[in-house]
Amino acid sequence: MNSDSLVGLRARLRLHLRIVISFVALFAATLSFAQGDAASVRNHLEKFEQYRLIDHNKALGFARLVEGAVDSLPAESDYAVLCDFLADNAENHIFDYSEALRYKARLVELYAALGDSLEEARATADLGRLYFKVGDYHNSFTYSHKALARADSIGDNLARREALMSIELVDYFYYKDTTKAMSYNRLVADNYNGREEARQAIRALNNRFHYPLTPSEVEDILQRSAQIHSEFGFDDVQFNIYLNAALQQVLFDDLDACAHYLDLAKPMISNFKEEGYYYSASGFYNINRGHYSSAISDTRRSIELLSRGDFDEKNVHSYFLLQELYFDAGRYRDAYNALMQFCSIYTRQNSSESVVQLSKLINELELQYAEKQRIEQLERARRDIAEQRERQTLYMVICLLVLLLLVVALVLLYSRQKLERKNRRLLHEKSEQELRNKNEVIKIQKLQQYQEQRNLQSLTAELSEAVGATDSREMRNRIHKIIARLSKGVEADWVEVEKTLIDTNNTFFENLIKAYPNLTKNERKLCTFIHLNLSTKEISNITHQSVGSINIARSRLRAKFGIKGDDRSLIAFLDKFDSAPNQE
Repeated sequence: MNSDSLVGLRARLRLHLRIVISFVALFAATLSFAQGDAASVRNHLEKFEQYRLIDHNKALGFARLVEGAVDSLPAESDYAVLCDFLADNAENHIFDYSEALRYKARLVELYAALGDSLEEARATADLGRLYFKVGDYHNSFTYSHKALARADSIGDNLARREALMSIELVDYFYYKDTTKAMSYNRLVADNYNGREEARQAIRALNNRFHYPLTPSEVEDILQRSAQIHSEFGFDDVQFNIYLNAALQQVLFDDLDACAHYLDLAKPMISNFKEEGYYYSASGFYNINRGHYSSAISDTRRSIELLSRGDFDEKNVHSYFLLQELYFDAGRYRDAYNALMQFCSIYTRQNSSESVVQLSKLINELELQYAEKQRIEQLERARRDIAEQRERQTLYMVICLLVLLLLVVALVLLYSRQKLERKNRRLLHEKSEQELRNKNEVIKIQKLQQYQEQRNLQSLTAELSEAVGATDSREMRNRIHKIIARLSKGVEADWVEVEKTLIDTNNTFFENLIKAYPNLTKNERKLCTFIHLNLSTKEISNITHQSVGSINIARSRLRAKFGIKGDDRSLIAFLDKFDSAPNQE
């Protein structure tokens, strides 16, 4: 071996030695750190135990400091208590069921390692319950039956009842065996001994709302749960019973009772999970009331609250309901977004076959959205056309009404004017009638005066005969003077009568004289008497002529007027001269 080889060998040996020394130092440092870390963990556990029963938040703070080492903690009862605390916090405070499963599974391992069969059985039963909450029916059924067998072997009723409730739910929801499931439920709900079993009993009563119920059965659940609640409390479970009773009343079409149970549940809300469940039930209630805006608001609030915890199973139904509400409201973009959220949760929960079915459903819904939008557009167009037609119809109706009003106004104006003309005509006719009546009175008065004068004329004739019979000159002179005065008065009275008749029948006399200017005074008198519709006898009495003389005078007038035959009366002939000149 030459010197170069020896030098190289020594260098390699020194390198290997340095590596070994480094590893030894690193191991020693790691061991020292682990010992220090173990001391720190122990110190945190002591602080945790100090606050565990008096201050949950402080205890949780110290538990969080060592939770990262939970999987590597040794099998000690203190570490088991820590795991149980963290599992309870995850399940009932932050509602992270996956985290609760991890802690509860570790707790089962710790109790198994410690040989504590009682706590192992109870932790195993709790593990079965948690697997059911996350939808893992197979593991829920497996661990629940394992817990049931362990509980039966050691005679622990609490673990047995807890396992039976999980098996009940798996039999009902997965195996669809309602009869067997209800038999398990009765074993837990129908009897209890002590506070822990009472809590299991009221939870089992709440589970009965999964089954078809009658109103009397719902009332029985409420009465029995109220009795347990008044004795032991359990507001969280009673809250769920009131919510389920409210939803059950919707199935019974009793919305007032639904509102009543919602009101009973609301004051019991103590965390965001219960608040989220309350708004979910309130949204369902508002849907059935027809208050869709409130239903959308409540459902969105429920999703927002339950998104803080592990409530995918609840929210997947809420999102599907929300997309239907948005769709019916015509809010298609919001409906699509809600559907996408539904799909996101659904694909996390279900198998590939279910996802394929969901994809088909999405395609169908998208087609429905498109069709709905098309229908909405057509409906909007129809509404626009209908509104335009309504406006046009309204304008036409207004125009027709205006035209009708104008026609009515014109008719009323015409009727008014016609009425006024009629009134004027009636007033004129009345005036003329009054004037005619007055003229008739005057005529009659004048004729009476004329008749009296004719009587005086007759008397004058008799006085003239008496003159020859007296011898007294003076008497004869006086009689002659009386006769002279009487004769003068008779002629003057006839002139006045004729003047009056002419004044009251001006048109008649003008037309008559114009047509027949050669009529004598006596003929005009006779025409006047005939025109006044006086009979031959009345004319005879007035003129002191015989009826025969009057008839002869009438015949002469007929001949003078050219009236031939008896088919036309002299009165009718003379009446023509009241309006127009004679044309014959």
